[in-house]
Amino acid sequence: MSAFVRDMLAAYLTAAALVAVGFGLLRAALALGMEQRLDARQTLRVGRVTLGLAVVLPFVGLAAREWMPSAPLFTFERSLVRYAAPLTPVEARPVRGGVREAPSSGTGLPWAAPGLGLLGVGALGFLAWELRRYARLRRKLEALPVLRRVGRVRVVLGDAAEGAFSVWFPGGGAWAVVPSGVLEDAEALRLTVRHELQHHRQRDTVLAYARLGFDSAFFWNPFARAFSRWLAERQEFACDEALVTVKRVPVESYARCLLQASLRVPVAFSLPAGVTGMSHPTVRRIRMLFQPRPRSSVRTLGLSLSLALVLAPLALWAQGAVKGRAVSLTEARALADAGRKDGDLPVVVDAAVVEQLNKFVTTPKGRDFMRMALANLKTHREAMTATLRSRSLPEELLAVAMVESAVRNLPETSRETSIAPGLRGAGVWMFIPETARRYGLKVEAGRDERLDVARETEAAAALFQALYARYGDWRLALAAYNQGEGVVDRVIAETGVRDVSELVRTGKLNGYTATVQAGVLLLRNPHLLD
Repeated sequence: MSAFVRDMLAAYLTAAALVAVGFGLLRAALALGMEQRLDARQTLRVGRVTLGLAVVLPFVGLAAREWMPSAPLFTFERSLVRYAAPLTPVEARPVRGGVREAPSSGTGLPWAAPGLGLLGVGALGFLAWELRRYARLRRKLEALPVLRRVGRVRVVLGDAAEGAFSVWFPGGGAWAVVPSGVLEDAEALRLTVRHELQHHRQRDTVLAYARLGFDSAFFWNPFARAFSRWLAERQEFACDEALVTVKRVPVESYARCLLQASLRVPVAFSLPAGVTGMSHPTVRRIRMLFQPRPRSSVRTLGLSLSLALVLAPLALWAQGAVKGRAVSLTEARALADAGRKDGDLPVVVDAAVVEQLNKFVTTPKGRDFMRMALANLKTHREAMTATLRSRSLPEELLAVAMVESAVRNLPETSRETSIAPGLRGAGVWMFIPETARRYGLKVEAGRDERLDVARETEAAAALFQALYARYGDWRLALAAYNQGEGVVDRVIAETGVRDVSELVRTGKLNGYTATVQAGVLLLRNPHLLD
């Protein structure tokens, strides 16, 4: 699974968690006295803002990460390129099994692909079901008798056993449905129509589709369903309040209308998700009419900002916890460029390099292996570096030994872990017998010069020098080191492409080059493993 899909899933899960947190904080703030200091319309507005922040903040944070050149986890001044001293020792940890080469599966979250598929199918199924109910409702409304038209709103007469509700269809007009039972009471009919028209004026019927999308996206989340029901209830409260305080509807008459509606429709009838309508008015709703509350924009803004100040850092923290310290493409490129000197091994950071770097940084096996490699490198670093410099080769080719053997002098029969694909060799550079003999090393019964670190390093330096002279490109040279000159020559001849990123992306070459370049980034920035 690509890093983009993995990041989007992490942001989605973070949003699901923030919906629960935001709803809890909002209800707590209202219970602690804010509900008495805000009117119903302001409470509804704060609820919508809270829901919007909970859903949007994780994705905003994800986008912001890609534009930030660095993150607090990375301190460039600690990179190896800023030091003349040898590598600081890193404590090795025992390795439990090897780190296998995996074709773009992503780091962590092994359940992400099937989980994302199930969530997608569930959300689309929920949305399709509700849209089907919308379609049936529209056909039903078109068959109902029209009492009157108020602007673009058609007021129609519904079943006596159902409650009043409002709905808007994109391209299909707006509707207000009143039960036939109110025809006997002119005052009740007038107030019911005014109530449903108020929903259209407040754009509740338009915002209902946003609620439908939210309900579909988080269909599995009980906190999301509770938040959605709470918003639907607050819409009714806000509509009631607007009629009583703004439209100057008599409170007693309106309360009587609500009471009659509750007696007429004793149980809630089913409506598609998002359609405005509360068929069973609550006692609390009627009491609210007689308890006017102050209207204060300052308190609304203050509560919204307070919730935002809590949710924003939680979004960043939760996203980081899910991502597990993952490095973004922008951050990896900044690490590659920081302090780079002439003669260093060039690192071309692409998606494959970032993916492999995150395997090293975020997985226990990857971290253990590279910690061991950096610790073992201390023993041989000075001698190996001298050999590479004697042939004017980049010192960072030491990353090859890190990847091949974790800088351990291993015999060919060893079962110790290696993260390099292909045939297993011996020594710190993991030469196979054929290549070792070609560069002057004796590999025979009782004598294996690949286990002489100095001799094998001389042979590795000669091989690197020959490969770079042949291709003039360090990434092609690294690919040939692992897969052989024959494979690389054939791929170039067949495709005419010399861009290793493209050849890896299309599967013509394996991910060895990306693995080594990720090792180079860790060689420069060992603090990533802290």
